[in-house]
Amino acid sequence: MHKIVRKSEAIVRQIASNKTVSNLITKEISPAASFAVTNASEYHEKEITPYDRIYFVLDGELKLTFDSQTYTLYKGDSCFIGKGTQYEMRGTFEVAVVNQPAFGAY
Repeated sequence: MHKIVRKSEAIVRQIASNKTVSNLITKEISPAASFAVTNASEYHEKEITPYDRIYFVLDGELKLTFDSQTYTLYKGDSCFIGKGTQYEMRGTFEVAVVNQPAFGAY
C-alpha cells in the first residue's frame, strides 16, 4: 500500500490565531502514524502528549521545556517525546510532526 499526498491536498487547521497545522498523513490513511507540518508565531503551549511524538524543525526556533530544563531546537534539529510526557513548547517555527499512533486514531 502507498499513498501520495500533495501539499495542496493537506487539511489545514487553524489551532490558534498564531498556529496552523497542515495535516498530510491522517488517521484515515494510516491509524499507525500521522504526519503534519505546524507553523507558529510567538506561540506558547503546555501539553501532556497522548502519543509518541517526533518534532523536526524545518525553520525557526522551537523551545521545549521538560521538568524546568529548556532546550532550543533549530533548523535540522529533532526531538522524540514519549506518550504521557508533560512539556512546554514556545517560539516561532515551522516543524514537521509525526504522531504514533496517528493523531486522533484512538
